[in-house]
Amino acid sequence: MSMTRTLPLPAGAMWLLLLMLVQLGCAGLFIVFFVVDVAGLSATPSSYTMREIVQIAAGAGLLLSIVLNGFLFHSILRRNAALEQGLRAARGAFHELIVAEFQKWMLSRAEAEVALLAIKGYSNAEIAALTNKSEGTVKSQSNAVFRKAGVSGRVQLMSHFMEELMDEALTPETVDPQDKPERDGAPARSPRAA
Repeated sequence: MSMTRTLPLPAGAMWLLLLMLVQLGCAGLFIVFFVVDVAGLSATPSSYTMREIVQIAAGAGLLLSIVLNGFLFHSILRRNAALEQGLRAARGAFHELIVAEFQKWMLSRAEAEVALLAIKGYSNAEIAALTNKSEGTVKSQSNAVFRKAGVSGRVQLMSHFMEELMDEALTPETVDPQDKPERDGAPARSPRAA
């Protein structure tokens, strides 16, 4: 069974598609008139007034679509700014969570440094190179972090932080306890006390 999901179109996407069709139609009219004039394809020339009305309408359509594209562009810039602000807030919340957990686990400054680099995905060799320590020292400090955190390794350390973030994001008001999935046939565990 495929697990792909189709995402809904953003609010302004339909307007943008409509504007693109208007622009394409207007540009097409200009190209058709140009080709007909240059190639002399018209057996009976259209009236000057009719041609003028069509060209004015096409030009007006292009100008209108340019103005509306400007509004959509401004809307996209505002939305992007809001998303960036949310991302900065999430980064700040994650950093605060890390600092609080490190304090709760009573990590030394060196252990906290190694733990942070491990969370970022660096290997022991890379952490040793970045911190000017031997790889054995980094491994020893990593094991001390895992022991104090009550986890068995890097994956569980990262999972701990992800679970903490998810517990904060999914408050009792937003999750129905009946909707919790079961893992490997075992009943879903209850939320941890903060």
